[in-house]
Amino acid sequence: MRVMVDLQDRAGALFAVVTVPGQAAAERPARWTGGKRLLVTRDDPVSDQDAAALATAVDHGTATPAQLARYGGLLFEAAFGRQAWRELVTRAAGSPCLELAIRARADQERRTAGALHALRWEALHDGSVHVAAKGAVDPADPSGRPLPVGIVRLVPPAAGTSPTGADGGGRFDPIIRIPRVLYAIGSRLTDPRVRAGAEFMGIMRHLERNGGSIHPRVLESATAASLTETLEDFKPDVLHLIGHGRWFPADECVKVQLRAEGTAAGDDYITAARLLQVFDGAGHRPKVVVLSACETASVQASDDGGNALPFAARLVAGGVPVVVAMAGEIADTACRVFTRAVTSAIGRGTPLVEAVIGGRRAAFYERPEFDSVDWIMPAVFLAEYISGDTRLVDITAISAARERIQLLGFDEGPVFCGRGEFITAMDRLLDGRDPLNVLVAYTRDPDKSYGGTRLLRELGARAVRAGCLPVLLGPFEGDPPVTRIGFAEELADKLAEIRMTFGLPPRPSRAAEVAAIQGMRRLDLISAIREDLNGLVRDLPDTDPVTTSPHPRVVLLCHRADRWLEALEDLIGMLGPRGLHPGPDPVPVVLTGADSGGIHRVLEGNWRGPSWVKCAPLDRFSQEDNEDILAYRWWLLNPPESLPVYAPKRGAPSNWQESLRFFMIHASRSMYDAALLFGFVKTLADFTSDMDDDLLASYEKAAR
Repeated sequence: MRVMVDLQDRAGALFAVVTVPGQAAAERPARWTGGKRLLVTRDDPVSDQDAAALATAVDHGTATPAQLARYGGLLFEAAFGRQAWRELVTRAAGSPCLELAIRARADQERRTAGALHALRWEALHDGSVHVAAKGAVDPADPSGRPLPVGIVRLVPPAAGTSPTGADGGGRFDPIIRIPRVLYAIGSRLTDPRVRAGAEFMGIMRHLERNGGSIHPRVLESATAASLTETLEDFKPDVLHLIGHGRWFPADECVKVQLRAEGTAAGDDYITAARLLQVFDGAGHRPKVVVLSACETASVQASDDGGNALPFAARLVAGGVPVVVAMAGEIADTACRVFTRAVTSAIGRGTPLVEAVIGGRRAAFYERPEFDSVDWIMPAVFLAEYISGDTRLVDITAISAARERIQLLGFDEGPVFCGRGEFITAMDRLLDGRDPLNVLVAYTRDPDKSYGGTRLLRELGARAVRAGCLPVLLGPFEGDPPVTRIGFAEELADKLAEIRMTFGLPPRPSRAAEVAAIQGMRRLDLISAIREDLNGLVRDLPDTDPVTTSPHPRVVLLCHRADRWLEALEDLIGMLGPRGLHPGPDPVPVVLTGADSGGIHRVLEGNWRGPSWVKCAPLDRFSQEDNEDILAYRWWLLNPPESLPVYAPKRGAPSNWQESLRFFMIHASRSMYDAALLFGFVKTLADFTSDMDDDLLASYEKAAR
């Protein structure tokens, strides 16, 4: 049940107005205090000085539990009072939750609207508990399960902006595809001040483990120009901006960190207006923006000018339907736990307010002593036409993609870490517009394992999410195809397996038939392979994600092609500008293998320079930009089932990085040796296992 909470000023007399569906509005005389930093009942004796000190402690995250309860109690009495609250809770009994929608009206003075949104409504305290964390007890059934309470902020459109923002007809059209999520990071992924890498990795893995799925892209060290370009190209449904946010007194507004343009080091903090201009320049507005940046849900007491609305509210007023932001200085762990819980719930099709409630409670239980105020900092801002029971994502496409990824065997192992150039290249292969159609990931040492199998599985899963059908030839341990006939038979077997898996009618392999013909031309084999692949696509149902994709296609993934001998020579001879070349439509091909034999010859010659091929070494992660440290942290946050989660403690000195790097380089011949990695980290005093998964688990247990 949604309840509207707003303010009305009648000839200088202020009233807090609560509107329940089907009932007359209830109102209470109220007054601002502490420089519009706290709302109290009109006759409450609290002084401006005391109220300002209380608000400062809450906003800065330094409030004691008693101070937070007092702040929330004053706000509770101003808006509701105990009798009205009991009536609300009784009326909402039987509903999934009680939604409190803090509403700023279009005719409201800008600074008042900003102050209303900046209040920490999440701290509401009914005299017994913080209701946003513990729920509200129905007085008619005091022994029953508390009613969950969710809090959102409604923002009217700015003057001259369509009241329906990005969606027509005054409604939110749910995301019907695999949600495209752009992680734009205004610093390095390994920046210890933000720990964006851990945030990104945690969200990704939690989605995979809990039934959701996304199509992600990472924009590291994002600038305004690169963000514009990526938004235009990728067209994400969700923009997750990770970095620092802070108040700039000279400009009287909060700005969010991006990187400066060009080669010069430094930051370029941008306003909400500038971010909206970036959206305009890209010709694309995300449906959801998540701001993992401090202060983006708050305003300052000194803000008397035209920038009184919080950063997040200005984005909504400018046409972004949903914005999740952070008020004050929030600890990165609480921020990450909240964001992970909300994002994964939304990805599972959970209604918006229920997702927010789950995230709030997860952040509340983030510390065993339960005395942190960080859990109140995340805030949700909505366009005024969006209801709390809105499901942002239609999970039909997600469910189908997850099932397909599992059926094709691409879900083994943790979500892939790093290798950004290969992920970006794969997106180019799949978009149907780029000339790139051949991708080669090669190792310099044939005896070392640097994740080729893991890479192909991740790229295969990415192809599924993009509406393509990946065909993996491999993985091969000791029996790769070494002849033309062996290659054709391997492909035929794989296509037959896919047909059986998808319940498609069996078809004889034209490629196997042609390959067995003595003196067969290579062009005939190309034509036969294409015939087999096209037949597979034609037999898919009309509703299949591949069939309905703008660029329906098959992508060939070839494992350890350097060991294919004669079959490799044939494969190399079949590759060109169309991938499997020639042909009317692209058939992209991805190869992994060692820099030897046939692969070495084409790396040194034929494949130097053409726009249709990209070759890059699949080596140990780079040390220069700390990509290797990011990889280790990824794996430590996503352990095998029998091992705990590990991460560096907040404020830990960075010398653990060199120790871990030295050990992994000299003790392991592979990229990922779980026994060695986790065994070594157990010896480091600067690491803790009390991290995200454990925190979420403690919330789940406490919320039962």
